[in-house]
Amino acid sequence: MRKKRLALTLGVSLLLSTGVAANAPASAAGRGLAAPGEASASEERFQPSVTYDLSVTDAERDAIHAEVEALAGRVSSARAGDGTYDPLTLVGAMLDGSSYDSISRGGTAATAYPFPVSNTEANQHEYDRKVAKLAWVVKLATDLGFPVVVQRQPDKYVYAEIGDPDAPEMVMALSHLDSPTASVTPAQLARWRDADGNLGTPGAYHSPYVQDGWVYGAGIQDDSGPTLATLLAAKALLEAGLPLDRRIRIVMGIYEDGGPGTPSTTNTATFQSIPYNSNPSFYDNWAYKNLNREEIPVAAYTSDSRFPVIVGNSGSVTPSVSMSLSADSTKAFRLTDAKAGVTLREGDPTLKDIAYGSTTQIASRAIFTLDVAGAGSAERDRFVAAITAAATTKGWLPAAPRTTPKVQTTITGDSLTLEINTDVAMEMPTPQYGKNAVVWGMFLLSQGLGALGSTAADMQLKKAADGIADLFFRDGVEGEAYIGKYMGIPANLLRNPSNGTPNLTFALMGGINSETPTSFYTDATGTLSMPMYVRSMHITAADSSQATTAVTAAFEAKGFTIGTLGSPVGAGLYVTHDNPLTALQFGSYQASIDRNPEEFADPYALRDVVYPQGTTGGTLASSFRNKMTAFGAVIPGNERWWHTANERMKVDSAVQMTKIMADGMLEMARYSGPAGAKFMWADMPGLNADRADLDLLDVTIGTYKDASAGVGASQLGNQALLGATSFNIPMWNGRGNSTPTASAFALGHAPGGVYLPLNDTEYLNSTYVAPMRLEFKVERPDHMSDAAWAKFVAGGYGDFQFNILVGDKVVPLAVPAGQSADKYFSSRISANNPDAIYLSVNLAITDAPYTGVQAKLADSKTDLYTVNPTYLASNPDPFPGRGAVEQRGFFVFGDGQKNAEFSSPDAVYVTVANAVTDAQPSAVVKKLNGNKNALTITVKQTHVDGSESPVTATFTIDNNAAGTYTVGDYQVYVDTKGNTQVRSISIV
Repeated sequence: MRKKRLALTLGVSLLLSTGVAANAPASAAGRGLAAPGEASASEERFQPSVTYDLSVTDAERDAIHAEVEALAGRVSSARAGDGTYDPLTLVGAMLDGSSYDSISRGGTAATAYPFPVSNTEANQHEYDRKVAKLAWVVKLATDLGFPVVVQRQPDKYVYAEIGDPDAPEMVMALSHLDSPTASVTPAQLARWRDADGNLGTPGAYHSPYVQDGWVYGAGIQDDSGPTLATLLAAKALLEAGLPLDRRIRIVMGIYEDGGPGTPSTTNTATFQSIPYNSNPSFYDNWAYKNLNREEIPVAAYTSDSRFPVIVGNSGSVTPSVSMSLSADSTKAFRLTDAKAGVTLREGDPTLKDIAYGSTTQIASRAIFTLDVAGAGSAERDRFVAAITAAATTKGWLPAAPRTTPKVQTTITGDSLTLEINTDVAMEMPTPQYGKNAVVWGMFLLSQGLGALGSTAADMQLKKAADGIADLFFRDGVEGEAYIGKYMGIPANLLRNPSNGTPNLTFALMGGINSETPTSFYTDATGTLSMPMYVRSMHITAADSSQATTAVTAAFEAKGFTIGTLGSPVGAGLYVTHDNPLTALQFGSYQASIDRNPEEFADPYALRDVVYPQGTTGGTLASSFRNKMTAFGAVIPGNERWWHTANERMKVDSAVQMTKIMADGMLEMARYSGPAGAKFMWADMPGLNADRADLDLLDVTIGTYKDASAGVGASQLGNQALLGATSFNIPMWNGRGNSTPTASAFALGHAPGGVYLPLNDTEYLNSTYVAPMRLEFKVERPDHMSDAAWAKFVAGGYGDFQFNILVGDKVVPLAVPAGQSADKYFSSRISANNPDAIYLSVNLAITDAPYTGVQAKLADSKTDLYTVNPTYLASNPDPFPGRGAVEQRGFFVFGDGQKNAEFSSPDAVYVTVANAVTDAQPSAVVKKLNGNKNALTITVKQTHVDGSESPVTATFTIDNNAAGTYTVGDYQVYVDTKGNTQVRSISIV
């Protein structure tokens, strides 16, 4: 087991720093792998300012990955239900799961409990189909051996959980098992192929199979496959048995897309008494958060988007980039036609029926046709030779056997055709991961025309080619060119400095959705016209405007006309850019691929241009503001196949994503600070506990800061400090997915900023209280022996003492006479790590001035679920096992002022008597006159906090004497010989 020195930073793994991340991995070049966009020796590589000191070790990562491999269930070919695969594996679960028809057809929202999904001919009996898949999921999770499997209602969601049930905090993966209707439109169904390659076979989309290293089926990539991968990732952690601080919950919903809507606030409140109730944007979230009032995680992710981490929704515009080439009309090598599409593929016939989901691809194929009538054979040869040489230098030629050549030049009569096939049709939102065939082609045209001596002043095509090559391919490098690196955008606006999120991305010739090429130049028009998809994650319009003004100027300086960019601001962030959760998941993703670059070769090659990003669509994460991101499932460099016919995922990619997800889960399940807390409800007269809910409080990883520096020697006396924390927790303005305005966002995150308005009527009339079980993690220090640790855990060195520090005043948290300490304090030993103990105290912090500490007993519960009493008067409690009330003791005190925040005093900390945990004797003998010697015995004492103190005594003894001597509190036996030698020594 890992051991740490006992110090004030026990359990701390969070590092918020400016500059290079701790334990920065080696560069791609150092690994012998390609590194697109890697900084040159003269240019410092960008590093996010908010970084995270990861707690998962290399050995633990290896153990996780080994367990995922053991659960992978790789098969070369299989069909769902054919008995050739193990159903309790990743591939087996993906095959079986996709055989259920969970396409979301929609319906009508119910208005009375249990608010069932509708079940009609119009939605193809949605209820029955959802219930069947969830019943299968319950059996799968149970058969996999999860200790906790919960299903509240047959048609809503299922969750499985691992970790110590007493752990106060929970982290979560919440994803959806249904598939959208987009993949089963009549046009898409005509493109679906069955396992035998037949087109349009009825039911093919729910007849999944494995073939040629791919697994095919509806929902394989969005989102049944990734959802089941989260379950298998948790299973891998369960098998690995690695230490957790928090519980891990896998929530599998059934109704993200095409949902039936959600009942109104009034409808829901009729059944359940929920304060501040509103409807999240997704049915799964409404069912989990509002209907069933489930526990809210302290950190979470959903697997329905992309790695490395999605931090919010983005705004976008699609201007046209244009240049007239009419001045070239009489010149040799003038452009007569240009078009773009996707690379034509050979092999599996399914790969030739690509719908390219949601028309979001950039060109991987470009065809340029030039008129060379006015050019002699020498000029033609020189032009082709220059293109061939440039392509060879870039590694694009020669073509590998049985692959489509990346560059092909042919001359037929007086017509020269240049065809580019990058074979990477990447999504528009992430052009930095891709290879844009139009950009490659423009670069090659620039090289070819340059070999002929043509300049931008001589020829418009050369001017356009030079401009595109310089803006998107300077020095022959893509990557960061596609986030505007060479467009004059101020360096501070290229990326968000906290985490590297690209503020703008540029996808030239986006919107490709077919192998039939799209034209962007014809001889008849005489004008080059290319749509450019521009996505924004700027937080303010001012930043966006400054950046887009620079972009416009850059294109105009190259001679292009560009459409209006405006100031497209990101539509909304559901985690703040400086949230430690983002840094954790980004760091965890990098560590996963760094651990084995050969296994993750493709994503590793993109490592230096991969940062947190936005998404153009909503995700389940948007309803868990500041607590959840989208983390996977698409790995950078992989093409997206969701919402399309023949939806699929590479088996290797499925295994890779499961490893990354598992690593991220374990990282979230480790304390990132010195403490964690379970928020509770408690009935305290005069105090309103209705906001004691993580859905209403801005609590995430990193909330609890190390406050050890604030606890000095004068406060400790003869005590050893075991853990200290401080925290500040603002209250939300509302539940769910209420997107803040830019001004509200700025105000809420300013120093002292709040989310609950200070002029809110209920706020003014209430004194809010946040009851919590605050828990400190204490790990066994290196100096403590097995026996000493056992004694420490059993309280053999004295009682653990909790205190708060208010200014310079230490206030002990003491149990009133005659009451049981067990009501106020608790402890537990880690279920996964015998070298960790957790010490807890119940606090009730009020949003009010500090007037001292009161100890109060109150009816309390940890389950915040409540049913409307009016409803219960005529209906049975649907979940009688929930919401059990028990009496707890709380230390109640105000946090200093009424400001819609719950703040700790200067520190909350726990100590124990700094007792001696180990004593080691040593002796020195000095020869005296005659047969006498001076024996000096020293006992080195090691204390709880690792400090050392000696106890020394000197005795006059006979030569070769043996005896027991009193040294302080110790009896020490010493046997001497030969005047100055010590034969043996021990404490007796």
